[in-house]
This record gives sequence, C-alpha cells and structure tokens, in this order.
Amino acid sequence: MTGKEKIYESLIAILGPEGVSQDAAALERYSKDALRRSRGFHDLQKLDSRPEIVVRPTSTEQVSAIVKLAAEEKVPIVPYGGGTGLMGGVLPIKEGIVIDLKGMNKILSISEQNGSALVEAGVVLKTLDEELNKKGLILGHDPWTISFATVGGAISTDGLGYRGAKYGSMGDQVLGLEVVLPNGRVLQTRGIPKSSTGISQNHLFIGAEGIFGIITKAMLRAFPMPEKRAVHAFGFSSFEDGFGAIVKMFAIGLTPALVDFSEMNPSLPGRMLRRVLSPGSPPATLYLGFEGFREEVAAQKGRAIRICQEYGAHSLKAKEAQHFWDTRHRIAERYYRSPLFPLGYGLLSNLLRNLKYDFVHVSLPISRVAEYRRRCPEILSRHHTHLVEYAIWTRPELFSLVMVGMALSESQAVAKIEGVVNELLALAQDMGGSMEYCHGVGVRLAHLMDRELGYGLEVLRAIKSALDPDNIMNPGKLAVEP
Repeated sequence: MTGKEKIYESLIAILGPEGVSQDAAALERYSKDALRRSRGFHDLQKLDSRPEIVVRPTSTEQVSAIVKLAAEEKVPIVPYGGGTGLMGGVLPIKEGIVIDLKGMNKILSISEQNGSALVEAGVVLKTLDEELNKKGLILGHDPWTISFATVGGAISTDGLGYRGAKYGSMGDQVLGLEVVLPNGRVLQTRGIPKSSTGISQNHLFIGAEGIFGIITKAMLRAFPMPEKRAVHAFGFSSFEDGFGAIVKMFAIGLTPALVDFSEMNPSLPGRMLRRVLSPGSPPATLYLGFEGFREEVAAQKGRAIRICQEYGAHSLKAKEAQHFWDTRHRIAERYYRSPLFPLGYGLLSNLLRNLKYDFVHVSLPISRVAEYRRRCPEILSRHHTHLVEYAIWTRPELFSLVMVGMALSESQAVAKIEGVVNELLALAQDMGGSMEYCHGVGVRLAHLMDRELGYGLEVLRAIKSALDPDNIMNPGKLAVEP
C-alpha cells in the first residue's frame, strides 16, 4: 500500500466513505475561491492547483483526528468554508487535503441576556442572522456574501461588512474560539468580552487565514434588534465634499451603521448613459444608515443631514436609499447562484483574456486620504489603466479603488494591472497605511507582506514555526514561509 493509499484508508476510518472524496469534480470545486484569472494576479499557475483529497468532517473530534493524521504524515491541510474569498486564501498550492467545514453547521446556543451565540465554524452567516432575529438579536457582520460565507472563513480573514461602521469587523464580533492546532490538539479560549490574563489568544486566529490552526467553533457577539432603522442617500458635487462630510461626522462621534460613499468615473459608458437618462445624477453618492433605539437614530440622522448640507449635499429620493439597502447583497447572490460560477469569476474576462480588472482596499490615516486620492490618477495613467470607481466604506480611513486594463496579450494585461496595484498598495504603505482592510492576504498580496510588516513578518514566522514546524496548515498564505 502506498503512502497516499494509507492516508486515504485512514481518512475513511475516521469519516466513513461518505466523508472522503477523490472525485475529479470535487477536487476541481475545492481548488479555488473567488480569485480568478480576470484579476491582475501574475502567479496564474497557482490557480490551476488541485488537492489530492477532500474531506467533510462533522465534529471537532473528526477534525482533530484528521489533523493528527496529517501531522504524522506531513501532509498539507487547507480549511475550506464558503469559498467566497477574493485573495486565494484556500488555494491548495501544495496539494494535500482540503477540509470542508460546512458540515459543521450547528448553532449550539443563543443567549439574549449575554448577547452571544455559540456556533460551529461552518454556519453560514445569513442562517445565523436569521436565527438571531428570532430571538430579537442581529449579527453585526453583514458582508455582501452573507448568504454564502461561513463563520470560520469570515473570522479567518477578519472580513468587513456593510454595518462595519457601527459593529466593527468580523474579528470584533469574536468572544471566544475553539481551534484545532497543527498537532491535532484542541485549544479553547473563554467566551467573555474582557480578560487581562495575558494576550488574547483569539487574535492568533483572527485574520490568520488558517495558518496557525483550524477554527471549529466560535462564541460571537450578538446585538439587539434595532428599534428603528433609517437609510438616507445624498448627492455631492465632488469626492472632496463628500469625504469632508464623512470626516466631520466621525470627528464628533457619529456612528452610522452604514457608510458607503462612491465616485464613479464619469467617462464610463454606464455613467455616461445614466447622465443622459438622469441628468441630475450626482458625481458622488453617499449612502448612510442609522439603526438603534429610536432617539439615537433620530438624533444621528438629523445631525448627519445638517453636516452633509454644510458640504453642499442634496438629498436623493428615499426610494433610492431604500433600494440600495434592500439590494446590497444581490450581486453576490447572483454570482454564487449562477450555473456559471464554477467556471470562474468574470466569465467575459475569462473569454477575453487580455481584459483584466482589480481593486485596492487600503487603510490610511484620515489626514492622508485626500492626498492619496489626488495621486491615484497619475499612477493609473502611467500604467495605462482606467479608473472605474473611488470609494470610502464604513469609515473615512478606508479607501477603495477599482480599475480595469487591456493589452495585446493576457500576460501583458496581467503585468499592467499588477503593476498599478502594487504601486498603489506601496503608496498606501509609504503614507503610513495598510494595503488591505477587508479581504485578507491569501496568495494575491503575499509578496507585499515583508514590505507591510517589516520585522513583524519574522515574528509571524516564529509563531508559525513554533505551532506548525512542518508547515502543514494552509501553506503559502500570509508569506510566513521564509
């Protein structure tokens, strides 16, 4: 019996035949997330990697047994949740075993008094939110992929959602964790909001993309169902005016639940058509949402309206604001429910391989955002790429940019987009910021981790070496391999 056959038989003994697969379709499905060839990612061969085996545990005990086996045989492991990540965080670049955690989908308890929920890692965020709603609670994390993303994956990337301005990132929702470490042992942290008994071990795993262990359970914060919600839309004559209004709101302590501000490229065909059909459409649009107890919502909305008016805003129709709120998850739902989803993100871009797009989501000191925005056009122009949109999301420090580029060949198009993205990210780092605030690092941004963390990357590598000396846990992510 070969080593691979021995591992396969051992996994069958742990999970039963229904829990282990080497089917070609399954291996293809679990070979990717939402990082696609349509992006400006130079290392395209990593998108063609395949796992050797897919396993589907239903308990922490099974995960522990799988990891112990992998540690003994020195076989790489990749934990897999909803597969909605945009950075290649679950690519099995060293083959091995993919552990699909979606079978661990139990909501174990909800406490209205404690404002918490104990759940398994494979629970889908929307399912959890719906169950919390029945108890008069809500989930604070509200990403565009809420219908598909899982608790474990959202924690592992420390994702950010539409309500992030009020409730924070997914990592901010974590009270306690259960994690299977690389040696197969199970670590449990206490699910309480505050402790001063050393460093918080939760933060070894929040945003760590599974390189230190596999999250199997989480105790999460749950928030009271808002008594009142109000959504408002404003039009501004410029990015600078809208940004100024947002900065002033946060400076006085306003905490909207929703902050979504965007400036589209006026030369885009879609924007040009909109201006023909709707001549009054603003160059920049801000959506604000407030929720909480009634007096809070009334006070915050009233003050926000006055601030926006000070910066020359005009209110848009109420139905436009409500439409934005009601449809905020629709793009993701169409994408992941499409029968074309397994073929890849952006089918047109995959067919037209010389067309590439990408984005940056950088975090900057508030005082540097306007300067960064002013410097972007020159960088885009030098790389012959085209702006789609500038945006501020959830907080004034968080700046986003979407771009597209074409060339005579796929390799030239990739080089063009990757070049502009790298320069934009490096500029954010040089201005005292961070290169990503939302989607994690995966393989897409791993090459810039040394520039981002400096000696901090050596610290991460020391932790990795201590916990996972054989580098079996999601290898190739976060650049922790020297």
